[in-house]
Amino acid sequence: MPAVAQMQPVAPQTQSLPAANPLPVGQVVDAVPCASDSTETYALYLPSAYTSAKSWPIIYTFDPFGNGKTSVNLYKDAAERYGFILTASNNSRNYQSDVTRAARALWDDTHARLSLDPRRIYTMGLSGGARVATTLAVDCGSCAVAGVISHGAGYPVPPSDKEHFAYFAFVGDHDFNWPEIMELRRKKEEWSAPYRLRVFAGDHEWAPPAVFAEALEWLQLKAMQMGTIPRNSSFIDEQLVRTQNDAEEFARRKDTVAEFDAYRSLVFDFSGLTDTTHFQTKLNALKNSPELKEAARKEQNAIDQQRALTQELSSDISRAADATLDLQTSLRTAIVDGMTGLKYKADHAKSEDERLILSRACQALWVQGIEAGEGELEHAKRFDKAEFYFQLVSAVAPSEPWPHLLLAEAAASRGDKKRAKKDLRNAIKCGLKNPDTIDQDTNLQSLRNDPEFQQIIAELRAKRASRPAQ
Repeated sequence: MPAVAQMQPVAPQTQSLPAANPLPVGQVVDAVPCASDSTETYALYLPSAYTSAKSWPIIYTFDPFGNGKTSVNLYKDAAERYGFILTASNNSRNYQSDVTRAARALWDDTHARLSLDPRRIYTMGLSGGARVATTLAVDCGSCAVAGVISHGAGYPVPPSDKEHFAYFAFVGDHDFNWPEIMELRRKKEEWSAPYRLRVFAGDHEWAPPAVFAEALEWLQLKAMQMGTIPRNSSFIDEQLVRTQNDAEEFARRKDTVAEFDAYRSLVFDFSGLTDTTHFQTKLNALKNSPELKEAARKEQNAIDQQRALTQELSSDISRAADATLDLQTSLRTAIVDGMTGLKYKADHAKSEDERLILSRACQALWVQGIEAGEGELEHAKRFDKAEFYFQLVSAVAPSEPWPHLLLAEAAASRGDKKRAKKDLRNAIKCGLKNPDTIDQDTNLQSLRNDPEFQQIIAELRAKRASRPAQ
């Protein structure tokens, strides 16, 4: 997203919107149209205490599928508790030709409508959206992004030790991007950069709401440390005790890397807020301990094993679409057999460590196939090659709805409406439940006026309405 560097911030407004068109507080608004371009919309959550009489921190969020309300609904309670405005673009998505347009529209509209604290501008994203969020922080100097919250992905370019913003990374222990995040953590540590890492039990997904609050608490703490907001002694003490307890719990579990990260936080995040001398002594001892060296060796071994498991099959996936028909057939067989074999080994692994490595390797290849197909569909417009990749990943995981939805997109894009509707029904049979996923899919716009397509959406809405509330 190179053009992001040219974005110029709009001065925040000191008065609220006209009474005829107020933005509600304390509830999620699924789609706020941008005043300058109504085709650009964003999900929004304003804390119930929001008033234009003071300035507020804001988080600009980018979802890889353009489903802004997903993250806003997940994290609105934490935003309410700590007084953050949440916004998320409904237009920014992976493989979009111009992500800058969505980012600029979101930025300009919120800066015109809302009373924002220019010292507390944050970005956030999942997967490709995390790379957009980080790019905005890196490239847009005038935006003065104070911090990034990344879920499941790191930087689109190599990180630099000159960066000014704080960085909080979430990653699932099953996430195929786990190696990338671990290596990024090492660089941040080497540079004494302001960062935190939270590994949770999960896949390549938004962090659970129960742990997301840790990111906002950390950003609050960093803002107090920098003097951006007044110190709150009770909050600082609460965070200090919690981090100490985490360090002790990690020590009991013999999770030396996590213990080291906790003590690093006690030193770097509380410096200037409390006496950290004792924590520095403990951190120095851990840094030179044989336990940490062994944990680092084990971590690197896991990274190396995942890459070794995926190297050959990854190369096959990269060259399969442009191979001759005979070679393509043999490559497809090798890829499907190889990925299926990895999945079987993961399901029957004797240790949890082995299972995680195999699972991440299989997932990495599966996502590579998805992304290769999306690249052919969105950029190259080579629909037959896109279908090849989507059929390949569907063969590996036939019960997954996503490949069937992508096959429907490819079929619709090449004008085969009958096939597209069949693939949509297959996606629903495999578990696709959200009608908005189909209704708002820009690659299915050619079907919008088709009676059967409308019936498919109506049936999904009826099923969702009939499900008991959770």
